[in-house]
Amino acid sequence: MMQILRENTKIIIWVIVIAFVATIVFAWGMDFSGRSGRGAAQNAVGKVNGREIPLTSFNRATDQMVENERTKNPEKEIGESDYRQARQQIWNESVASLIQQSQIEKKGISLTDPELVDFIKRYPPEEVQQAQDFQTNGKFDYQKYVAAMSDQHYANIWPQVEMIMRGKLMNFKLLEYIGSMVRVSDAEMQDKYLRDNERIKVDYALVPLSSINANSVSISRAQIEAYYNSHLDEFKTPEQAHYTVIKAVKTPSDADDGKAQEEIKAIKAQLDQGADFATLAQEKTQDPSGKNTGGDLGWFSRGQMVGPFDSTAFAMKDSTISAPIKTQFGYHIIYRKGHRVTDGKEEVNAAHILIKVSPSQETIDDLRQRIQSFHDEVNAGNYSSLLAQYRVTEDTQRKLSRNGGIAGVGRDADLEKLLFESKSNTFSDVYDLTDAFYVFRADRIAPAGTSPLDDVASLIERNLKSEEQKKMSYARAEQIYNAVMGGATLADAAKSQGLTSTETSFFARSGRLPVIGQDAAIFGTAFSLSQANRYSKPVITQAGATVIEFKDKLIASMDGFSAQRDTLRSQEMLTLQNTYWDKWFSSVRDASKIEDYRKEHFGDQY
Repeated sequence: MMQILRENTKIIIWVIVIAFVATIVFAWGMDFSGRSGRGAAQNAVGKVNGREIPLTSFNRATDQMVENERTKNPEKEIGESDYRQARQQIWNESVASLIQQSQIEKKGISLTDPELVDFIKRYPPEEVQQAQDFQTNGKFDYQKYVAAMSDQHYANIWPQVEMIMRGKLMNFKLLEYIGSMVRVSDAEMQDKYLRDNERIKVDYALVPLSSINANSVSISRAQIEAYYNSHLDEFKTPEQAHYTVIKAVKTPSDADDGKAQEEIKAIKAQLDQGADFATLAQEKTQDPSGKNTGGDLGWFSRGQMVGPFDSTAFAMKDSTISAPIKTQFGYHIIYRKGHRVTDGKEEVNAAHILIKVSPSQETIDDLRQRIQSFHDEVNAGNYSSLLAQYRVTEDTQRKLSRNGGIAGVGRDADLEKLLFESKSNTFSDVYDLTDAFYVFRADRIAPAGTSPLDDVASLIERNLKSEEQKKMSYARAEQIYNAVMGGATLADAAKSQGLTSTETSFFARSGRLPVIGQDAAIFGTAFSLSQANRYSKPVITQAGATVIEFKDKLIASMDGFSAQRDTLRSQEMLTLQNTYWDKWFSSVRDASKIEDYRKEHFGDQY
């Protein structure tokens, strides 16, 4: 296997693996034929050196990226800005993938089947590692993974894995090819070693932004209007459909809760009669991770579990079983196995049986019937009364841009057409989705234009206040600087501003400073100071404006260089390869013919 992969798979900085787009290219079938014609812009979102990026694949990738975000942040309201961001990322990655593919072909880079199989065996894809079939006690089991490679039961997954991993490995080989042009000399290594091991001690006086009372900063209406008028492009809005979401949420009924209570009580009765906890957990628990482990949760400290579970587990005695308790996940019975104190923290070892409180089919059918009846009877006149009669809920009004995401649904061309082209108080069909039954009401259309000043005035005011706070912080730091240049000590100059100076210990370029953290501007300035040039002018950071005084410097020796030479070379190679790759790829991209049809499909605000 390739040297860079073998040694640096975990820390490759310069490798840009277009994993998501590789799925599009190799699994969804991106068109590499270079076909062209009058309909190209209709079927493609763009072309790179004559090769199309299919519109259907592009939209599918965008939808998938947005759904991934929705899954990670279920409370987040997905809007048009999220789709715009996803489309931009998919575009960038699609273009990069096609450019890389053309360079792979141009340079004659190939991949043998044994190389691919060896790579898949050595570096299991993350998606595969997360599959329960390849896990033991909730952790990836490499032996199961290797055994599955020769198990006919899993034969259908390997062609998909190979398609995705082939794209990744081909990119690796291209990146290794480009990275092989980078060389690092011993002189460069020695210089890096000396820089990394140099230490400096400073004093600094920070005027924190938090010391500037935002309420003391007055922003006039005239300032807000001036900013608005000179930045109108920031406030442009596309045509938007305003709509209301009506839904019947798929939550359990009281009867569903009662059924779960009866089930957990029956399990508790079996335990009271001497049933084995682990056996019963394996049979009854609805926690997937506990099915094959007898409900075992391992060791955990206070605060790691939800409140009722945590307090019950830590109040129990060892080798006892709790009464049923309820949490947001359902009803639990806890078996406390033991306890210990580790590094001063009390820990408990426990197992549990979970019975979830889920909506029954009867509950789902009732919800479906209620919202369908609402849909069949609703009109502008009886809307409010039917909401109450059928116990369905109305969300806040939402906005939709063309090709944007619709609350709960994502992108849906038919529903989008209804919301944009129907009269006010037009209602959609019922949508049966994972969390609820939805009906959408078309309200009104807001034409494309510029957000009114009043809608964005508060945002502009906050931004202008922030900039004024930075200026005020800098002005106070400038007074400190002027004082020390006039002969005052840094401590006295800071005190005159109601502040204190901070003395550091010796720190390296990779260190951190209290409050400031690791700020490139501060560290760059600090290491540029010397006994002859002791004070810095104010430096603006995210924390505030800072004046730095040089105190001392420790020059590194070469004593430990030999022992670290190889590690330093590897790290420096990665850094230089990253820089070289960026420059090389930028030049190849600039020389490529990139045709962008996004405006035709998604409008000006694509």
